[in-house]
Parts: sequence; structure tokens; C-alpha cells
Amino acid sequence: MRRGANLPWVGDYNQAVVLEGIRRHPGTSRTELAAASGLTLQTVSNIVRRLLDRELVQEGGVPARLRGAGKPRTALSVRPGQALAVGVQFEREHVDAVLLDLAGDVLDSCREQLSDGPATSLHPSPVHATRAVRSLVDGSGNAAAVLGVGVAVPGPLDFTGPVRSSAINLPGWRGVAIADLLAASTGLPVLVENDATAAAVGDLWRSPLVGRSFLHLHVGAGIGGGLVVRDEVLRGESGNAGEVGHLVVDPAGPVCTCGAAGCLEAVAAPTAVVRRYVERVGAPRARRAGLVLAEHTVLDDHDRLELLAREGDAAAEAELERAAAALARAVLGVVNVVDVSEVVLGGGGLRRTGERVREAVRRGLAVAMTREVHPVQVRLGEAGELAGALGAASAVLHEALSSTWVGVHGPAREVVISPVAPVH
Repeated sequence: MRRGANLPWVGDYNQAVVLEGIRRHPGTSRTELAAASGLTLQTVSNIVRRLLDRELVQEGGVPARLRGAGKPRTALSVRPGQALAVGVQFEREHVDAVLLDLAGDVLDSCREQLSDGPATSLHPSPVHATRAVRSLVDGSGNAAAVLGVGVAVPGPLDFTGPVRSSAINLPGWRGVAIADLLAASTGLPVLVENDATAAAVGDLWRSPLVGRSFLHLHVGAGIGGGLVVRDEVLRGESGNAGEVGHLVVDPAGPVCTCGAAGCLEAVAAPTAVVRRYVERVGAPRARRAGLVLAEHTVLDDHDRLELLAREGDAAAEAELERAAAALARAVLGVVNVVDVSEVVLGGGGLRRTGERVREAVRRGLAVAMTREVHPVQVRLGEAGELAGALGAASAVLHEALSSTWVGVHGPAREVVISPVAPVH
């Protein structure tokens, strides 16, 4: 747990500390919260009383953890279904949305499938996102408990005014004021995160562990990275840190959509892998093998390549291995620079190739500079392709329920997201 402070002016921060402790460690007691946070037992008891009154936490719900002799301590847990948030994740071929509660449970989810449209028109996903949000809120049975909408969108993002997205992987997106659009269409506060950063936030927020340092490698239609060092998300000067997909891994490689040559995304993203396979075998053979070759089916075609490789298709195997090796090189560079102890792999682009990439990254990290100091764990994220949506919803709950931490300890964070109304 974070440490609290026994001063009146940080009352809201202390409340966030206590709530975080209960959320991360269901079954904890007031005494254990006081010992872990450094707050007095009286301060913790007062905060817990306020949280009980607001129905954010409850007594019981999980078995009490008894330590030593004496009177059993009352276990505390967050109250399911009270504080809710919707998370939305934009991909090239679909929009995913989830409804998350304070306990970290997904109460509902939906997907709005997109079809190919004219490249010159605005990507239709904001309309589909609005439809998904309304569906989840209306179906929640407790619309008043929905604190806001979190949006995970590919970068780059401009946070200097109304949050604007120029996602190079979404056709037609240039300077789209996505926060304002969704706030107007849903009537809810909107928070915007880079999709890979959102995935890292979700992994951090839903984990009981503290003090973690990790890279979340997010592979969707494009490739991004979310970086966390000792539980602090690295956002950079403008909130766009973690663009792992634009590390140059092959200077002689193809030109990327960003304008550079040989970026990881241009070499290893699902779109690039499918394109190279088609160039190798020809479109007729690729279609006979089951590929659709439409813009909105890129991830499905990428999945199909993994199945073809397992069936002995040498061209599919070669292209998937080339991509996995490039991802491993990029991860090694990030690990050497930032010195993290975990690499979490997620996103729709790894729903079939995840084990292949995990093994390539694991092998690549055998030469990491810190290999004799500490191991680097490589694992597939539990959230899978919903990692961005879950992270965006988690960020809403965190910001709404611990806004004092943001204002006092991280004023730059106010520039990084759209404001979400604080809950006191």
C-alpha cells in the first residue's frame, strides 16, 4: 500500500489510500490498513466509516484474515456494482467496450464490428462507440453509478487543449476531438489514454502486487507500449511515451505510416505480416488458404496465418517468425533502457500468436544487461485483447476516486487526460 499522512489537508488522499488498500486486498481489516498505510487506527476507522456510508465498501463479503489471538477482526471489501466505469477501445476493425466495477470485475461487454469505408471519410468508430456505451449503461441496472467513460485509442494524442487524436492506424483520424465527441454523445465525463498505456494501467490497477516495473507490449492493428516503473506510469512530456512500434528495427525496411523506414510496426504489426505473406504467395493462394484480405479482417487473417503455420505452411511460418524476432529485439532494447522486471504481452494481434512471441521475447532477453541481477518475467496478459478497454475503465475509477493524489502529487497528469468529475 501507499503510505498515508496524518494531516487534515490530505484527507481525500488518505481516503484514496485506504480505498486502494481494501480494493487490492479484500478481506483486510482496519488494523491491517493502519499498519500498512502508516495512518492511525482512528484515522482509518473514520475513513472506513465514510466509505461505508457511501456504500463503496462493505464489512464481510470475504473471509476475515486472522492474525494472532484475540477478537476476530472485521474483514473489509469493496461493494460490487457500486462504482462503475465504461472502457472503450478503438481498433481498425471493431470497437470493444466493457463495464467494470470497483472490484475489477467485468460486468458486461460488447463489440461493435466495423466494415471497410472510404479512406477519406472520418473513421466511423465514434458512432459505434457511442452505441456501445449507451448499451452498457442502459443495461447496467444502475446508470447513476457509472462515473465516466475511459477511451483507449492509438497515438499520437494531443492533450494541450481538447484531447485530440491523430491515430495513424485509423483511416480518417486527424485531430479528432474524441473526448468532446463522446462526452457530447453519451452525457458522461470522458478520459482518454493511449491504448498501450491504458493496457498497462489496467494491468497495474487490477493487480494486488505493489512496486511493479513492467512493459506492456500491446499488439493490435499497430504496436504500442505502456511503461510502468515502481507503480508509476511513464507518460513523457506530452503524454505520448511508449511508442515502441516506432522503434527502428530494420533501417532498410519498409516505410512506416509515420514516415520513418523500418519501424517495428512496419515490420511486425499484423497488417505488415499479412501483406508480406500475400506478396510471397500471391492473393489467389492466400484467399484459397482462408484469408479474406479486407481492411477490417486484418486480425482474423493474422490469426489464420498462425493456424496455417501449424499446418506446415512455410511462408506463414517464416513471416510470423520474422515478426516475433523483431518484437523480441524491440523489447530487449526497452528492457535495457528502462530496467523493468516484467514484460506483459497483450492485444488482439497476439490472440493466436501470443505463445510464439512470448517464447521469442524470452529467448531474446537472455542477453539483457540486467540478466545477472534479476530475471525478467515474460507473460501473456490476462485481459487479452480487451486490455485497452479494461485499462481505460480502470483509469476512470482511479481518477474519480483518488483525484487529490493527481492534483497534489502529479499536476502534469491534468494535461494528460480529460477531466473526470471527482467523487468526494
